[in-house]
Amino acid sequence: AAAGGLAGGPRAANADATVDASAVRSTKGGAKYVVVKEGACPKADFTGLLGSCEPRTGSICIIDYTGFLPNGQVFDSTEKKGGKPLAFKLGSKQVIVGLEQVVSQMLPGEEVQALIPSALAYGEKGVCTDGGECLIDPNTNLKYYIKLKSVAAPPV
Repeated sequence: AAAGGLAGGPRAANADATVDASAVRSTKGGAKYVVVKEGACPKADFTGLLGSCEPRTGSICIIDYTGFLPNGQVFDSTEKKGGKPLAFKLGSKQVIVGLEQVVSQMLPGEEVQALIPSALAYGEKGVCTDGGECLIDPNTNLKYYIKLKSVAAPPV
């Protein structure tokens, strides 16, 4: 069964591939995602006590990502930015809410395809210039391919 249009990451062989509905996970806010590659706690922190396993508020998360419009067009990617991953502090609104929600449920090394509803992305405003041209139209649901590269404990 097809599940909410979750398909098409940079590593996906078929951008129109569908996934088994039972594989779809959801965040409390309504973002949906499918794990493409399982992650795990680092061997040096297998218990998670050092803070490098599960992201939590204040954790520094480092991700690679590609963002897609509903038509499959890439609108943003860490690959376009010289291949440099994005680092952000979880819970500090440095990225859209939907990304925070999905990343907060990932383990290091995990790769997911996510469907972020517009309310958890750019909402009614979209990403538009004063002249009315939009990179992301208002009320647009977005697809992301996300890899959580690492997690660092919140600074003390």
